[in-house]
Amino acid sequence: MPQPHALWVDGDGVEEVARIAVSLDGDLLLNDQILQKGNFETLDGRRQDDGSVRLVSVDRSSNEAVLLALQDGALTELQRLPAPAYQINGLCLYRDSQSLLSVFLLDERGGADQWLLDDARQPRKLRHLVMPPDAEFCTVDDARAALYVSEETVGLWRYQADPEQDPERQLLDLLAPRGAIRESASGLAVIPGGVALLDKEAGDLHLYRFADDRHHRYSVPDLDEPERLVASHDGATLNLFVVDDGDHGVRRLTLPWAQDEVIADVMPLVEPSAQTDTVALFGDAADDPAIWLNRKTPSASRILGTDKKAGLHVYDLNGTETQFLAVGRLNNVDVRYDQEVAGQRYDIAVATNRDHNSLHVFLIDPDTGELEDAGQIATGLEEIYGLCLYQDDEGLYAFPNGKSGAIEQWLLRAEGDALQGALVRKLQVDSQPEGCVADDNSGRLFVGEEDSAVWVFPAAADQPAQAEQVVAISERLHADIEGLALYRQGDQHYLVISSQGNNSYVLVDAEPPYRWRGRFRIGMNVAQGIDGVSETDGLEVTSANLGAPYTAGLLVVQDGRNRLPQAPQNFKLVPWTVIDHALQLSENGNSHE
Repeated sequence: MPQPHALWVDGDGVEEVARIAVSLDGDLLLNDQILQKGNFETLDGRRQDDGSVRLVSVDRSSNEAVLLALQDGALTELQRLPAPAYQINGLCLYRDSQSLLSVFLLDERGGADQWLLDDARQPRKLRHLVMPPDAEFCTVDDARAALYVSEETVGLWRYQADPEQDPERQLLDLLAPRGAIRESASGLAVIPGGVALLDKEAGDLHLYRFADDRHHRYSVPDLDEPERLVASHDGATLNLFVVDDGDHGVRRLTLPWAQDEVIADVMPLVEPSAQTDTVALFGDAADDPAIWLNRKTPSASRILGTDKKAGLHVYDLNGTETQFLAVGRLNNVDVRYDQEVAGQRYDIAVATNRDHNSLHVFLIDPDTGELEDAGQIATGLEEIYGLCLYQDDEGLYAFPNGKSGAIEQWLLRAEGDALQGALVRKLQVDSQPEGCVADDNSGRLFVGEEDSAVWVFPAAADQPAQAEQVVAISERLHADIEGLALYRQGDQHYLVISSQGNNSYVLVDAEPPYRWRGRFRIGMNVAQGIDGVSETDGLEVTSANLGAPYTAGLLVVQDGRNRLPQAPQNFKLVPWTVIDHALQLSENGNSHE
């Protein structure tokens, strides 16, 4: 019987459905029988919904990661990833909440590349992670999106497996004398509620359960070179398979281990239909979009996107940049229509300019959507931040806000060849606001206090400056509260909120009592090669029919991490129809939760 070098077990933990291994000679084995001869090394797998298995191994002769499908005892090679410039030191698979499969390839020099795997398309690189040099073992808890990596001479690390999350890492345990690992950190396996780690030099097996901070250590005797670890669980019993690179094959240990309940934050996923060109520079640059509606030809409408490092980008509905105005560090932008300036009718865009603590005004040609710089209006804010516009019978107003919590209301009027401003009212929240939106129909001003709540003020300049709470930070709405926008269509009046802390979006009624309508996330559109969305700052929405696929309107959101591949930030476009369907808004008018 060939000795295994690597192992993947699929089953109920007692009677395995499949026991797939790589032999010391590099052959693939199924239940100890040679499935395919080759020159393979290391192995990980996931069972698919159709019962087939996806396997990834490394072809030692070419240094290529290979994706394989096993179904009904037959093995098919699906893809080969491009051979990297480094020697692949190890790998592990991750299946996310969309059931998309990706693989982490460990670089012996330090680092890991995450690749998206797709049976029908070429693999695509998602991101690069900084990791310890010589890291050889990793494993992923799919339910918790946790990537575990062992550093032999240091200890056990945890990373975020989801590419839309921060690339931060956490040290879970150290080698003695600072930690519980006696000599070396090597093989890893996911277990219910935590992870198992093999100390190959000491012959110890460490089991970590994170919910109650429990740690167990067991001895694994009589093995020459215990290197790798595999686990399965049947609800009450944990089965651990220790793979020996010597002559002892696989040692199986059975331990009592209660099932751990995973409480996942599950919510509907929608997919973007398009994305804009990226801004020029990496880092926190793109921030807030606005939608300019071409009332004669809606399909020729434009998306305006601020760039906190450079100026204002203008895109068409395909996401192609049509114009860029290099006017400085703009933060938030909003649009209103049909204003007379210098004897002509223009649409107006106003943005906050952080270089000068000013309102930066742009004139928009109502036929072409072309923007021109119309100058700046100084404000009394020391650190200008967010902004929204409001229009009533008295005129056009701008509401800029600052990091101190101050909100100013400025009346904008054409004087000569430019718009001029007059401060008419001051409002205040307790801490930093940014996102805001004003409802011209109802006379309400919604303001997001980032770490606290969404508030509503009367928007009219002659009204009292008293706020009412709309929705507060909770388990469903996470700080920071960022972008706010209004969707109005028939009797559907919704406030859309960016819940930045958990990469989601919340809908509440835009009318009292501001009833909860649901929340959703924006996932990956694999077919279009568009990544998911995370850490959204600003957003905008319209209910106008812009043509297919935006017949019921369009949501535009800033994407804080642009993957597939890694690139500077941009904006993602989502048809309102998919949001409406995901939250069942038109079907029954009820809240999703």
